Amino acid sequence: MIPNRYRLVANLNAAHDRILRILLASPETLETIDRVLDGKTEPVRPERKGPFLMKMGDAAALMGISRATLWRMLNTGRLTRVEILPATYRVRREEVEAIVFGKPATAAPSA
Repeated sequence: MIPNRYRLVANLNAAHDRILRILLASPETLETIDRVLDGKTEPVRPERKGPFLMKMGDAAALMGISRATLWRMLNTGRLTRVEILPATYRVRREEVEAIVFGKPATAAPSA
């Protein structure tokens, strides 16, 4: 077991190194640090992979809802359906992710 004084010295060295890194940081890095300290950072969204349009079943599964609930959301305008073939619909992945991440979905204008 390491005596307390050695742990204290190790913690002080780590704190000293962090302070030096902050003092030597670029202005852009300091702005980022200030935004974090002020609580003004946006949550990191995962990199988008996969299709821009989702099948109804896949979108419902991602949101953890039934397909019937998904269709109610489409009928009330919370989501926009995209017709790709006659009677074949998809939803925009961006709108589904906006709901999943707790942001209001912005319905795209229909063409």
